[in-house]
Amino acid sequence: MELKNKRIVVTGAGSGIGKETVLQMLKHENVKILACDLNEKNVVSHPNVIPYKCDVSKPENLDKLIKDANKKLGGIDIFFANAGFAYYEIIQEASWDRIDRIFRTNVYSPFYTLVSLNKHRNSPCLFVVTASAMSHLPLPGYALYSATKASVRSFLDAYQSELRPGNRTMIVYPIATRTQFFDSAGNKVPVPFPSQSAETVAKQIVNGILRDKREVFPSFLFRFIQILDRFLFFPLKIYQKIEAVKLNSHKS
Repeated sequence: MELKNKRIVVTGAGSGIGKETVLQMLKHENVKILACDLNEKNVVSHPNVIPYKCDVSKPENLDKLIKDANKKLGGIDIFFANAGFAYYEIIQEASWDRIDRIFRTNVYSPFYTLVSLNKHRNSPCLFVVTASAMSHLPLPGYALYSATKASVRSFLDAYQSELRPGNRTMIVYPIATRTQFFDSAGNKVPVPFPSQSAETVAKQIVNGILRDKREVFPSFLFRFIQILDRFLFFPLKIYQKIEAVKLNSHKS
């Protein structure tokens, strides 16, 4: 797929991976981007970018977003469901509302959007979603976040067979990315090792789109650890214990 002349929607576009991906996409000729964020003032200022305020955790907002994108862009060729957040915590008690809040944004929103685009659009659409390396390698302190991203991975794996002809998906698995993401997860949250820049992730996302990939792993080191764990069975356990020590130190 070429990005030239493509009509694109990006959620979580005001910071981090979303904002950097918008910048990388703008390097291609005549792309038009509807850049969505809770604070649209943080969106990149550019003639080909339309800032759009949206809370993607509510279905009525997503319906309106898709409708407005069709009007403002003339259609949707690529939808990048990037919005999401994490808690960094030792879970002290059962809180339905807290669980529901993170699942609404990280899980319900991309599921609902993908099904809506697949069922109601006649022209082909590429649906890109940010999962996480934690969907494969869950870490202490991120139990709920890891669960949301594993849900996204599982859903897309299964839903492939239900896509209408021409519709495709691409799932992205960043490792810890040095953005405001960790600031919003808690107070002085330690960034897990290894980490990478948002620019690195964004370049890999754009490259994945251009090469028609179904999965994008921006970190070679993550892929190596993942493969190593399949055969040796202990690298992940050691890694989790190291991160558990960090979590206990952070909370003490």
